[in-house]
Amino acid sequence: MNPTYPYTDPGTGGKITGMITAADKILSLADNYTKIVAGDGLLGNKADLTKSRKMLITSRDRVQKMKSAGKSAQEAVAEKAFADLDPVWGQGIINPSKQFAKRSHKNE
Repeated sequence: MNPTYPYTDPGTGGKITGMITAADKILSLADNYTKIVAGDGLLGNKADLTKSRKMLITSRDRVQKMKSAGKSAQEAVAEKAFADLDPVWGQGIINPSKQFAKRSHKNE
């Protein structure tokens, strides 16, 4: 598992909430010896998925707060809502300052 922002595919109904639900299900079945094979990246474990889930929940909560305040996706980008997460999660192909913020706003 790579510590990067995920690609939520809106064309197929992908949402952050769906990824959180999937992580919850996997974590309920995993133990400390479970190996997790992600769609890409390195072999992961329960601790890796727990960290990813925490990032997803943090992202979802921030987006929900901005949307509740009436902020647009462009405003979410301008506010750099994920700036504190970027050093760890923003190193993949998803540009944190644009793509993940916009996609998260649209597909929470």
